Amino acid sequence: MTIAEALRITRNDSGKSQEYMAFELGVARRTILNWESGVSEPSVDQAINWFKLTGKNPIPFLLQNVYPEMDKISHKDEDSRILSSLIQLINDLPAEGVRQLMYLFFGNHGSSPRAVLQMVTAHLQTPMKDRIAHGQLIATNYEIAQRTGTISRPDHIQPDLKCLNEEIASAKLLVEKEARRKKKTRQEH
Repeated sequence: MTIAEALRITRNDSGKSQEYMAFELGVARRTILNWESGVSEPSVDQAINWFKLTGKNPIPFLLQNVYPEMDKISHKDEDSRILSSLIQLINDLPAEGVRQLMYLFFGNHGSSPRAVLQMVTAHLQTPMKDRIAHGQLIATNYEIAQRTGTISRPDHIQPDLKCLNEEIASAKLLVEKEARRKKKTRQEH
Protein backbone atom coordinates (compact mmCIF):
# COMPACT_ATOMS: atom_id res chain seq x y z
CA MET A 1 0.00 0.00 0.00
CA THR A 2 1.36 3.39 -0.95
CA ILE A 3 1.23 6.49 1.24
CA ALA A 4 -1.22 7.99 -1.25
CA GLU A 5 -3.53 4.98 -0.88
CA ALA A 6 -3.33 5.14 2.93
CA LEU A 7 -4.24 8.84 2.91
CA ARG A 8 -7.14 8.32 0.52
CA ILE A 9 -8.48 5.29 2.41
CA THR A 10 -8.30 6.92 5.84
CA ARG A 11 -9.92 10.14 4.65
CA ASN A 12 -12.73 8.29 2.88
CA ASP A 13 -13.29 5.94 5.84
CA SER A 14 -13.50 8.90 8.21
CA GLY A 15 -16.04 10.68 6.01
CA LYS A 16 -13.90 13.81 5.73
CA SER A 17 -13.79 15.84 2.53
CA GLN A 18 -10.64 16.99 0.78
CA GLU A 19 -11.71 20.55 1.52
CA TYR A 20 -11.99 19.80 5.24
CA MET A 21 -8.56 18.18 5.33
CA ALA A 22 -7.02 21.07 3.39
CA PHE A 23 -8.49 23.63 5.78
CA GLU A 24 -7.46 21.74 8.91
CA LEU A 25 -3.92 21.11 7.64
CA GLY A 26 -3.50 24.65 6.29
CA VAL A 27 -2.84 23.61 2.70
CA ALA A 28 -4.62 23.99 -0.62
CA ARG A 29 -7.20 21.42 -1.73
CA ARG A 30 -4.93 20.77 -4.72
CA THR A 31 -2.20 19.67 -2.27
CA ILE A 32 -4.56 17.09 -0.77
CA LEU A 33 -5.41 15.87 -4.27
CA ASN A 34 -1.68 15.59 -5.07
CA TRP A 35 -0.98 13.64 -1.87
CA GLU A 36 -3.85 11.23 -2.51
CA SER A 37 -2.78 10.67 -6.12
CA GLY A 38 0.90 10.18 -5.26
CA VAL A 39 2.14 13.29 -7.06
CA SER A 40 3.66 14.54 -3.80
CA GLU A 41 3.77 13.47 -0.15
CA PRO A 42 3.02 15.24 3.13
CA SER A 43 5.75 15.98 5.65
CA VAL A 44 5.95 13.74 8.71
CA ASP A 45 4.12 16.38 10.80
CA GLN A 46 1.41 16.72 8.17
CA ALA A 47 0.99 12.93 7.99
CA ILE A 48 0.71 12.69 11.79
CA ASN A 49 -1.93 15.42 11.79
CA TRP A 50 -3.73 13.67 8.92
CA PHE A 51 -4.13 10.49 10.97
CA LYS A 52 -5.22 12.49 14.03
CA LEU A 53 -7.86 14.29 11.97
CA THR A 54 -9.19 11.05 10.49
CA GLY A 55 -9.05 9.25 13.84
CA LYS A 56 -7.22 6.35 12.23
CA ASN A 57 -4.29 4.44 13.67
CA PRO A 58 -1.31 5.00 11.34
CA ILE A 59 0.64 1.92 12.48
CA PRO A 60 -1.05 -0.67 10.19
CA PHE A 61 -0.52 1.63 7.19
CA LEU A 62 3.11 2.30 8.14
CA LEU A 63 3.80 -1.40 8.59
CA GLN A 64 2.26 -2.16 5.20
CA ASN A 65 4.43 0.56 3.69
CA VAL A 66 7.66 -0.59 5.38
CA TYR A 67 6.92 -4.31 4.94
CA PRO A 68 4.89 -4.54 1.72
CA GLU A 69 5.59 -8.27 1.52
CA MET A 70 3.66 -8.76 4.80
CA ASP A 71 0.52 -7.57 3.04
CA LYS A 72 0.92 -10.40 0.56
CA ILE A 73 1.74 -13.18 3.01
CA SER A 74 -0.86 -15.84 3.58
CA HIS A 75 -0.87 -18.87 5.84
CA LYS A 76 -0.87 -20.83 2.56
CA ASP A 77 2.49 -19.40 1.40
CA GLU A 78 5.72 -21.33 1.22
CA ASP A 79 7.35 -21.78 4.61
CA SER A 80 10.60 -20.21 3.36
CA ARG A 81 8.77 -17.01 2.33
CA ILE A 82 7.02 -16.72 5.67
CA LEU A 83 10.29 -17.38 7.52
CA SER A 84 12.11 -14.75 5.46
CA SER A 85 9.46 -12.13 6.28
CA LEU A 86 9.54 -13.05 9.97
CA ILE A 87 13.33 -12.72 10.07
CA GLN A 88 13.09 -9.28 8.43
CA LEU A 89 10.49 -8.18 10.98
CA ILE A 90 12.65 -9.40 13.88
CA ASN A 91 15.73 -7.69 12.47
CA ASP A 92 13.86 -4.40 12.44
CA LEU A 93 12.52 -4.69 16.00
CA PRO A 94 14.16 -2.57 18.68
CA ALA A 95 16.25 -4.57 21.18
CA GLU A 96 13.53 -4.50 23.84
CA GLY A 97 11.01 -5.86 21.34
CA VAL A 98 13.32 -8.76 20.53
CA ARG A 99 13.75 -9.47 24.26
CA GLN A 100 9.98 -9.47 24.76
CA LEU A 101 9.48 -11.78 21.79
CA MET A 102 12.11 -14.18 23.13
CA TYR A 103 10.51 -14.06 26.59
CA LEU A 104 7.12 -15.00 25.10
CA PHE A 105 8.56 -18.18 23.66
CA PHE A 106 11.49 -19.07 25.89
CA GLY A 107 10.90 -17.24 29.16
CA ASN A 108 10.47 -19.13 32.39
CA HIS A 109 6.83 -18.08 32.79
CA GLY A 110 5.14 -21.48 32.95
CA SER A 111 3.51 -21.53 29.48
CA SER A 112 4.91 -23.52 26.58
CA PRO A 113 5.71 -21.70 23.31
CA ARG A 114 2.89 -23.68 21.68
CA ALA A 115 0.41 -22.56 24.35
CA VAL A 116 1.49 -18.92 23.95
CA LEU A 117 0.99 -19.10 20.17
CA GLN A 118 -2.44 -20.70 20.52
CA MET A 119 -3.58 -18.16 23.13
CA VAL A 120 -2.45 -15.20 21.02
CA THR A 121 -3.94 -16.65 17.82
CA ALA A 122 -7.28 -17.34 19.52
CA HIS A 123 -7.26 -13.86 21.08
CA LEU A 124 -6.68 -12.20 17.69
CA GLN A 125 -9.72 -14.01 16.26
CA THR A 126 -12.10 -12.42 18.77
CA PRO A 127 -13.90 -9.14 18.02
CA MET A 128 -11.90 -5.98 18.68
CA LYS A 129 -14.22 -4.89 21.51
CA ASP A 130 -13.46 -8.14 23.34
CA ARG A 131 -9.72 -7.72 22.78
CA ILE A 132 -9.96 -4.23 24.24
CA ALA A 133 -11.78 -5.56 27.32
CA HIS A 134 -9.14 -8.28 27.77
CA GLY A 135 -6.35 -5.74 27.34
CA GLN A 136 -7.91 -3.48 29.98
CA LEU A 137 -8.23 -6.40 32.39
CA ILE A 138 -4.62 -7.45 31.80
CA ALA A 139 -3.33 -3.88 32.25
CA THR A 140 -5.35 -3.41 35.45
CA ASN A 141 -4.24 -6.75 36.89
CA TYR A 142 -0.61 -5.95 36.10
CA GLU A 143 -0.87 -2.47 37.69
CA ILE A 144 -2.37 -3.98 40.86
CA ALA A 145 0.33 -6.67 41.00
CA GLN A 146 2.98 -4.00 40.48
CA ARG A 147 1.60 -1.80 43.29
CA THR A 148 1.18 -4.68 45.71
CA GLY A 149 4.54 -6.26 44.92
CA THR A 150 2.97 -9.50 43.69
CA ILE A 151 4.39 -9.64 40.16
CA SER A 152 5.16 -13.33 39.62
CA ARG A 153 8.52 -12.78 37.91
CA PRO A 154 9.80 -9.27 38.77
CA ASP A 155 13.32 -10.15 37.59
CA HIS A 156 12.08 -11.04 34.07
CA ILE A 157 11.03 -8.94 31.07
CA GLN A 158 8.18 -6.57 31.99
CA PRO A 159 5.59 -5.03 29.68
CA ASP A 160 5.65 -1.38 28.66
CA LEU A 161 2.46 -0.46 30.50
CA LYS A 162 2.34 3.05 29.06
CA CYS A 163 2.49 1.62 25.53
CA LEU A 164 -0.16 -1.00 26.36
CA ASN A 165 -2.54 1.62 27.75
CA GLU A 166 -1.96 3.90 24.74
CA GLU A 167 -2.77 1.04 22.36
CA ILE A 168 -5.92 0.17 24.31
CA ALA A 169 -7.05 3.81 24.22
CA SER A 170 -6.34 4.03 20.49
CA ALA A 171 -8.28 0.83 19.79
CA LYS A 172 -11.22 2.08 21.89
CA LEU A 173 -11.39 5.30 19.88
CA LEU A 174 -11.39 3.37 16.61
CA VAL A 175 -14.14 0.99 17.76
CA GLU A 176 -16.27 3.86 19.09
CA LYS A 177 -15.80 5.83 15.89
CA GLU A 178 -16.73 2.81 13.77
CA ALA A 179 -19.85 2.26 15.89
CA ARG A 180 -20.88 5.90 15.39
CA ARG A 181 -20.29 5.58 11.63
CA LYS A 182 -22.43 2.44 11.43
CA LYS A 183 -25.18 4.08 13.46
CA LYS A 184 -25.15 7.13 11.22
CA THR A 185 -25.30 4.92 8.11
CA ARG A 186 -28.29 3.01 9.54
CA GLN A 187 -30.08 6.27 10.34
CA GLU A 188 -29.52 7.56 6.80
CA HIS A 189 -31.10 4.46 5.26
